This record gives sequence, C-alpha cells and structure tokens, in this order.
Amino acid sequence: MNTPGTPGTATAHDGVQLATYTWLPDSGRPRALVQIVHGAAEHAQRYGRFARHLLSHGYGVVAADHRGHGATATGTGGLGVAGEDGWRAMVADVRTVGDQARALHPGVPVVLFGHSLGAMLARDYAQDHPDDLAGVILSGVFRSLPGTDPEEAVTRLEREAAAQGRDAVSRFIPERFASFNDAFPRRTGSEWLSRDEAEVDAYTADERCGFAFSTGLALDWIHGIRKLNDPKNIARIPADLPFHLAVGTEDPCHQGMTLVYELLEDLRYAGVEDLTLKAYEGARHEILNETNRDEVHRDLTAWLDKHV
Repeated sequence: MNTPGTPGTATAHDGVQLATYTWLPDSGRPRALVQIVHGAAEHAQRYGRFARHLLSHGYGVVAADHRGHGATATGTGGLGVAGEDGWRAMVADVRTVGDQARALHPGVPVVLFGHSLGAMLARDYAQDHPDDLAGVILSGVFRSLPGTDPEEAVTRLEREAAAQGRDAVSRFIPERFASFNDAFPRRTGSEWLSRDEAEVDAYTADERCGFAFSTGLALDWIHGIRKLNDPKNIARIPADLPFHLAVGTEDPCHQGMTLVYELLEDLRYAGVEDLTLKAYEGARHEILNETNRDEVHRDLTAWLDKHV
C-alpha cells in the first residue's frame, strides 16, 4: 500500500511552490535521508510503500512533485507544463528540496534515488552538486531516450513550439510511451510498467499519471539529455561518489540493456570507483511496483546499509 507522506511545500528559486512529502521515523534521528526523484508523468506519492519500508529500517524519506506533475502542477500551468527552461528548473528544484531537508536534519547524509526521468535528473544533479550526496541510486535507468534521434527531436519540437507555443500539448512523449508497450500483450497500454496487473490498473486509473508533456517540457528534456551525456559533464562526477543501478531485464526503455551498459561505461570512464548494477530477470520498468518488489526493497536497503 502506498502510504501518503506528510505534505509540505518548498519555495523554488523563482517562487514556484513545490509540493513535498516526508516520511520520518517516529523518534530519533534518521540514519540517512533518501530523496526520491520521481519519473515522467507520475507523482511522488506513488513511492509511499517504498518509503514505509525504508522507515522500518531507520531511514527518512523526502520527495517532491516535479514542475508539471502532481500537486506542483497547479502552480506551473497544469500537468505536463513546466514553464521556461523546465529541465534546468527541475534540477534546481531537486537541490531546493534537498537543502530544506538538510537544514532540518543537519549532518544526516542524503542519498538521491531517481527513477526513469528522475534518474536523469539525479545524474544531472550529481554532475553539478556531488558534494551534497552520500550516494546515488538509479532505477528504471537508461542513458538516453530510446528510439529518439536528438537532432530530429529538437527540430520537430522547436517547429511545434514555434507554431503552437511551448505550453501546447505535444504527442512526442505519448508516442514513445505507446511504443514501449509493443513487446507486451495489450490490455491497458501500460503493461510495460509492471507484470503486476493491479499496479498497472492503479496507474491507468490515476488522473495524475500518464499525461502528455507540453512541447516546451519535451524539448527541455531533450536538451537536458544532451547536457548530462556530454563527456565534459560526466567527468565532473567525483570518483568517490557511489552509484547503484537497478533495472528490470524486460524494461523496454533500455533496449535490451544496451542503454544501461552504455551508461555504465560512461561512469566507469569518469572513474567512479563504487559502481554496481542489479538487473532483475523478467521485471519491467517500475521495479518498485513489480511482482518481486520485496526482493527489490531488500536489495536497495542492503545497499544503503553498506554505504551510509
């Protein structure tokens, strides 16, 4: 069950009110804070079950809805709309939320947990602000957006933005989500997320999930991918920052593990000394909502226990 976190807010650099959620131990200082950075077209409250598991092991959890997502979307123009330079603003928001948590819990280490789009935001953050972090966990991770040529994507999205405006709905992201389901028998169109039908049904029934991105946010995402895959930026990641990658082998986003192995090579080339990968056989994109989620929870907790 996804137990809701305690709601709050954090004020972004441009005044946007970010919807935040915290899960903290009833008593005592948390061993560490796990800051969850959620994926595309979903929201932070979907991670309540994982947060409760971490609580039972002495960890605190903080998360926020991105711009254009969840409760934060009311202040940015609606679901899928993130405003000007949305990607860079979202990376800045990750720091705003983390800084607020660090101020409330001085001296407590922070581990960044990013899923899917959130894994890309986490990678970007680790390039720019590595000293804030005790470690990085990347779930549902892939080096770049599969089936997408960045140059063609930028050309198409810039044309759409010029014709309709940045806030107009774009079919770019829904087209990619739809293609991810090609390998699976279609029931809802979201079978690529998990083998657990109840979890897929919960996602499709949630009006805060599965929405289309605006042209501007889709374009900013592509520019963000270019930035975080630039070798000069990858080289900024310090060798002593631990990274753990956790994926399902049947996740269509990484093209048969190819885009995971490419990312591993990037991190190895940057000199990251503590770099691990766990691939769960048969699992799909959302390993925290998979049929083997208890195993995933145990493994991630063991990694945290070792590194905090």
